[in-house]
Amino acid sequence: QVLLAAGFDKEARDREQYTPLHLAAHYGHDSVVKMLLAAGADESVRDLEQSTPLHLAAHEGHEAVVQVLLAAGADKDTITDQNDTAFLLAKKNGHYKVAAMLKKASNECLICKITTTLRCQRCKKAAFCSQVCQKAGWKAHKKKCCG
Repeated sequence: QVLLAAGFDKEARDREQYTPLHLAAHYGHDSVVKMLLAAGADESVRDLEQSTPLHLAAHEGHEAVVQVLLAAGADKDTITDQNDTAFLLAKKNGHYKVAAMLKKASNECLICKITTTLRCQRCKKAAFCSQVCQKAGWKAHKKKCCG
């Protein structure tokens, strides 16, 4: 918090193109992840391997960080340059609870969290249980769906 208050660049990058959010997610620091997100850090930022903070948290099995990132709107369907999703990384590394969380999140309505098989008609990824929920979430979802 002291660094952010002093004007620290929350999107600064190292040579691997990791941001502070990548590092906090990788090491399982959920309170730091929350603080960075509250300060406006981009949950969809990618490193050199096209990994997002969600990929790193899933790879390491950090349940609390995965929950925080999903709640912040992290895209669970994003793929790395190795064609891995966060779900696949969790599963490959034996983090079955995290994999189950990600699978469940893929089937939850973005608005009311009811389990559904309905998807956005444009991107076919985002889950909405009804037109009411899709209309309620469209403004936020449109950026990810339509670019």
